[in-house]
Order: sequence, then C-alpha cells, then structure tokens
Amino acid sequence: MRYVLSFVLAAGLLGGCEKSEPPATPAPEPAAVTAPEAPAVPEPIADQNEACVQGIIVSHTEASVVPDGVTRTKDEARLRAEGLRERATTGANFPELAQAESDGRSTAPRGGVLGTFTRAEWPALHGALKDPVFVLPVGSVTEVIDAPYGFVVARRCPVEKVHTRHILIRYQGARNAGDDITRSKDEARALAEQLHGAVQMNGVDFAEIARARSEDSSAERGGDIGAIGRGLLELPYEQAAFAVEEGQFATEVVETRVGFHVIQRLPL
Repeated sequence: MRYVLSFVLAAGLLGGCEKSEPPATPAPEPAAVTAPEAPAVPEPIADQNEACVQGIIVSHTEASVVPDGVTRTKDEARLRAEGLRERATTGANFPELAQAESDGRSTAPRGGVLGTFTRAEWPALHGALKDPVFVLPVGSVTEVIDAPYGFVVARRCPVEKVHTRHILIRYQGARNAGDDITRSKDEARALAEQLHGAVQMNGVDFAEIARARSEDSSAERGGDIGAIGRGLLELPYEQAAFAVEEGQFATEVVETRVGFHVIQRLPL
C-alpha cells in the first residue's frame, strides 16, 4: 500500500509594530516523502518432492484407452488441446474448464485433479506429466503433453491434505466387499447411521469402535487413514472430509462405491 505523507506548515503571527518589518522569507517547501512500495507477495514455493496435478484430458482414437463416444483423430485432439490450453492461460477457471471439457471421466468431476504425489511415488500412468509439472510454479500450466491416454493440459495445483479416520460399513455387492459381507445396502446404511450417532456422544472412544466395527484395514489403527492429498480419495469422501473443521465429524454418513463411512477430520 502506498502511504502519502502530507505536511502542514504552521506560520507564527507577530504582534504589530509601528516600524515596518521586512517580509519574512518563506520557508522552503519540504520535499514530498513517499513510503516505499510494499514488497510483492512471493509466489508459493513449489515443493521439489511433492506436487498436486490437475489435467484436462483430450482423448483420441490412438490413445491406450478410448472413452466411449470419442472419435476424434490424434491430430484433431492436439488442435483441441491447444485451444483448451489457450483458454486456460488467458483467464478461464481451470477446474471449471476441466469439468466441462476433459475426457477424464473420473477426474473431470474433481475439476481435473489427478492426484497428489511425491517424486518417488509418482504413478507410471501419469509419467509423461511428472517432469513438466515439477518445473512449474504452483498455479502455472504446462504446454500440451502427449500422454498414453491422450493429450493433457496440466496445471500444478497447491498441495492440500486432509487427515481423517473413519468407520467403513460394507454391503453385499459394494466394491471390494468380500463374500462374508451379506448385509443389504439399506442394512449397511442403517448400521452406519447408528454408529455415526454413537461416536458423537461424549465419552465414546471413536478408535475403539472403529477397531471393532470398521471393515477395512484401517480398523487396526482405530480407523486412521493418515493425511491424504487431493485426488486420492473417493470423491464423496474427499468432499465431506475437507468440508468440516478439525476434530469435527462429517454431518452425515457418506456413501462411496465401497460402502458407508462415518468420518472424523483430525489435525494434520
């Protein structure tokens, strides 16, 4: 902020005398003083070991995986990707653009978020994006990248993590549910809602209930799944987890493809 300092000069009035006094020499005007410019806010320092990446995917008929309905050639896909990059770098909201235009069926609803990865754990699927993303400042967009699944306009997004614990109740037919899970979907929802009410009571130990009732490997840790970056959790779970304050519970039981979750957000 620029602060302008104004100076007010006060002149003293002398009592009148019969003898005429020569006029006083006016004091020189002080030089205007301007506060120095505030330093520019630095760009977020990009972590050289971990990055969040968003992508707008433009598939084509030569890609390793071709979504249903995609008939464009590789050359047509490149031209489309270049046009989307132009929009992404000239003011368009990247998440909204990804939601509307990306061919990534699982990532478009997330605003194009592909995930948050360390260098060592960067998935081979997104290998073509790794080096271009890591040289970017946070918030910047890559050139169009030729990946196995199509052309990608990638953006380096801020790393955001959420630490949660949960109680998972599965039902027959849910993703990854074993043969030992025989309850119906309605029965699973009812049980999860019962546990959701129970863990919010004073004096109830969430970890103890999770160890006894949760139906995934986190049960042995009292339901704690650790701090996870955006893009790596089931979308309804992620949205619910980021929406509550630390120490609080998701307001309702959350349904994902694997079952019903009772979620509590923990400090990072």
